Amino acid sequence: MNNHAFSNEIRMFWGHFKNELKLTNKSKYTIISYSTTINSFIEFVEQYQKVLNFTNLKKIDIMNFLEYKNLVLEKHTELAMSSKKLYITHLKTFFSFINENLDLDIKISTIFKINIKISKRTPKGVEKKDVKILEEYLKNLKLNNFLNIRNSLLIKVLLYSGARRGELEVLETKNFIKDKELYIINTVGKGDKERILYISSTYIKEELSYYIRNNIEYIATTKSGKIMDGSQIYRSLNNIYKKLGIKYSGVHILRHTFAKNMLAKDVNIVTVKELLGHASIQTTMIYTNPNQKEVQKAYLNTIK
Repeated sequence: MNNHAFSNEIRMFWGHFKNELKLTNKSKYTIISYSTTINSFIEFVEQYQKVLNFTNLKKIDIMNFLEYKNLVLEKHTELAMSSKKLYITHLKTFFSFINENLDLDIKISTIFKINIKISKRTPKGVEKKDVKILEEYLKNLKLNNFLNIRNSLLIKVLLYSGARRGELEVLETKNFIKDKELYIINTVGKGDKERILYISSTYIKEELSYYIRNNIEYIATTKSGKIMDGSQIYRSLNNIYKKLGIKYSGVHILRHTFAKNMLAKDVNIVTVKELLGHASIQTTMIYTNPNQKEVQKAYLNTIK
């Protein structure tokens, strides 16, 4: 292999860079995301015809990597712009780390000067009709066995508190503090930051009581008593969506639904920011794009 030595060097630096990500409290999902990009880049390097090293890397090599990703994924269309941007950001950060530690002069600003524009779109939540289906499912779900109780609790915490998947993974019954009509939930959020979630006690009273009676510590727990990881939670929810005939996937869609529901009820955007645990209000603002009916109404009001 022409680039065997180079790929081994990248692997070595990836090990060091991963340690830095851990030491700086990057989330496990951030680390997994970097790992996917850099391992793909290593695979690309090992089959690349051009002999590469840290000083002869060019912008065209990065462009060829993106094309390689297209071919490997066997897509009929190009990679999503957001994916391309993410790959470039990961590699730019990684090679900047290498540059600093090797005291080289890798032309970072030139190599990664690839301007990818992403159109801003309001994150999609579950449509109203599907929210009704999901809530009807929860209403009629018989809480007579562990799996039904667990699934009900997982969905309700996600849908009614705006929790992230990572927060759900580490959530314990001891984190739920009863305060009149609410449970105040202390959890660890993105970037290993402590934050507070809220949920009406009427939503989860029965499920939480079952967990406490049976000494089940973690909310996301398998039938055999093991803590669920993110992929298990993802699959569990997808099975429910499929059963209900609603076409969604994953956990984050429920968080988007929570955010959009709060704003639809005219909750102050600063309050929504706190409920979602966003570091910046700019992140929360992506949920505030008016829909077309609102735009049409505003226009008609101006011409009356």
